[in-house]
Amino acid sequence: MKRTSLVDVAVEKLNEYISVHQYENGDKLPSERKLIEQLGVSRTVVREAISRLQQSGLIQVKSGSGMFITDKNKHLSMLFESHMKVHGFEIKELLEVRKILELGALRLIIENNLTIDFNKLRSINNHYYHSKDDVTGLAEADSAFHESIILFTENQTLITMTKVIKEYFAKNQFNQVVKEGEIVRSFEEHKDIIESLERGDLVASHDAINKHLSHVFKWITELEQNK
Repeated sequence: MKRTSLVDVAVEKLNEYISVHQYENGDKLPSERKLIEQLGVSRTVVREAISRLQQSGLIQVKSGSGMFITDKNKHLSMLFESHMKVHGFEIKELLEVRKILELGALRLIIENNLTIDFNKLRSINNHYYHSKDDVTGLAEADSAFHESIILFTENQTLITMTKVIKEYFAKNQFNQVVKEGEIVRSFEEHKDIIESLERGDLVASHDAINKHLSHVFKWITELEQNK
């Protein structure tokens, strides 16, 4: 196993250790020596793993005092990312998770009667349509539309999970030329989602997002297969 792989495994184990022991912000982690014993890897690997967690903002190393949790909100994304690095994933599974998150967001919004800025959603959707000659702008507008729906839930766990998936797609550059007919279809599907949210119609909103994401997922899957 390559050294980088050992570090990835150590990062994953550290994240799992933090989960199992339910550490909160300000809690102190075990010493470096104890972590070496727990993880069963060398000091160099543990130090590199700790460095990654520190760079992510999850922990802080205080000279002479030890290691402390500084931002527990970073933990979920780190846990997810380290798991993907070590075990890999199927693009189909990641797309299915995205669908579950967005369906859940719509349910939270409607059932809890959360405040939605419909003018913002319409503005983003109009920007999406008028960006048809700008591949990057088109992708950014589409991402902003879906991200806004998630943000309206104010559910930090949901927001974090969505952010990790969004970053994966950004890194893999799924920004490709999209046919104008597909842009118009997505624009209309976005409108259907907005209108169903305005009516507070959960069934219609789920139907609208299912219809929209089925087209998006088909397109991304084809791009992945043609790489």
